[in-house]
Amino acid sequence: MSTIPVTIRRSLELEIDGETVRVPEGATILDACRARGHDIPTLCYGETLTPVNACRVCMVEVEGSRVLVPSCARKAEAGMVVRTASDRVRHSRRMVLEFLASSVDLSTTANAERWSQEYGVQPQRYGPPAPPAAAGERDAARAGHHHAGDGQTAATVAQPVKVDNENYVRDYAKCILCYKCVEACGTDWQNTFAIAVAGRVV
Repeated sequence: MSTIPVTIRRSLELEIDGETVRVPEGATILDACRARGHDIPTLCYGETLTPVNACRVCMVEVEGSRVLVPSCARKAEAGMVVRTASDRVRHSRRMVLEFLASSVDLSTTANAERWSQEYGVQPQRYGPPAPPAAAGERDAARAGHHHAGDGQTAATVAQPVKVDNENYVRDYAKCILCYKCVEACGTDWQNTFAIAVAGRVV
């Protein structure tokens, strides 16, 4: 008679905002936070996708760590002390959301409006958005080389919408660089690699 091997996952305890939380070994800080009902903002995280740590809006403070850590990818550890709403964390989230909102249209980004209100986001302090680029202008630019703006407007990625076919409609003015489309086309799901990143190392 054959037996099916059973994997027993141990659990561990950590502290989140003064509260003791028990999670299975291998869980992330984000898993632990969500298990206790903490609302941690995420833009690039997907439950069925490998974390890419791109958006940096889920950052939390871990006692003993010099820098903030991405809760979506950092594994929970026994005895870890986590703060999800310290002044440092809130400032970091506000800055990420402000920079993003100053350069792209977040009107179709889930929860962006709610988080903007919660963190007091004021992208208008960077000036009004610069005019959209002409068709093909951004494609002709050399990756990694940036030109100084006029100092009066906020640089954006706005350009005419690209319609390759009915399956690929690209509106870069609304692209938040979450990489979900890239991950879904890669090894996490389709393995078609139909969409890839250009001009940036991930």
